[in-house]
Amino acid sequence: MHVGDLVRDVHAGAIVFIPAGTWISVSNIGPDPISSVAMFSAPGFEEFMRAACVREGEKNVPLSKAENDELMKDYMDAVVYKEA
Repeated sequence: MHVGDLVRDVHAGAIVFIPAGTWISVSNIGPDPISSVAMFSAPGFEEFMRAACVREGEKNVPLSKAENDELMKDYMDAVVYKEA
């Protein structure tokens, strides 16, 4: 997967965040067919993703209720929250 100047191997189930205005390309280097799903977000969602996600190589630590509540408040115009 090429995202701007970055090149990464991705595998089944991977999620790739592509910032607005970034060139991308995909090469299938494996024997199996690939498929993809694209989602286009509203303005503000990119900032939400940067605030809520973990950078490559960092440990994924779940947000506390207070941290999640703060994100919900800060990005309520960009993200639709639904309880499962």
